Amino acid sequence: MVLPLVLSCEQTPIGDVVARVADATLTAQELERRVPIHLNGRVTADDRARMVDAWVEEQLLYQEALVKKLDQDLTVTRRVDQAIQSIMTSELLERAFRDVSVVSEQDLKAHYAAHAESFVRDLPELRARQILVKGRSNAARVKKRLSGGAMFDQVAREESLDASRDQGGDLGYFTEDRVDPAFWTGCEKAKIGRLTQIYTPLGYHLVEVMDRREAGSIRELHEVRDEMRQKILSARREALRRKMIEDVRNRIPATVFHDVLNASS
Repeated sequence: MVLPLVLSCEQTPIGDVVARVADATLTAQELERRVPIHLNGRVTADDRARMVDAWVEEQLLYQEALVKKLDQDLTVTRRVDQAIQSIMTSELLERAFRDVSVVSEQDLKAHYAAHAESFVRDLPELRARQILVKGRSNAARVKKRLSGGAMFDQVAREESLDASRDQGGDLGYFTEDRVDPAFWTGCEKAKIGRLTQIYTPLGYHLVEVMDRREAGSIRELHEVRDEMRQKILSARREALRRKMIEDVRNRIPATVFHDVLNASS
């Protein structure tokens, strides 16, 4: 079945019209709906003007397509039909998925307990904080501040050249492949909680290793929470999709003619 193209000019505008191209209109309400969710409340008057201009250009090209009777072209109408089927199928599944979209803390804990072996750490990890400076004299001066009792995180915010200064120098957990080899080697040799100095092409790093996690150890629940949530949701959605297809098969006949398929290959 080929569905006819739906023309925007056939719809009666509801609201204040901000632009018109032939019989097609754009209302202020429709313009607001075109604003991406993450930009709500941050769109300027200039942004809205550009959006309206883009709509006008799109409508002008659409009108030209109608003049050239592309809405009657079989290839185009087939693509429209396929797009409508895809949108409707996606919407059907999306609405069904809403019923299984909540993953509770209990769900996460149960999944973690049942699949702990899949959360084994492949590589050793270190957690450290640092203050990065240029030159020996700066390194010595900062080291003296720390030895004098200055708080590491405060000194990092004031002195460090690295972006981690905003977190008080905390680099979080990292693996060997994420940092300079000299930095990893220096951290690996350092004692936990003991200040050590490491030199790399970036400069002098005054580093305090805060924790170590060995390869083969199990990642903690809070580390894999997002990963588990996605796995649980994916499994639920696939199960729901399979059940929906099975239920529909019982109501709507579907046949694959393998002899014809094989003969055509």
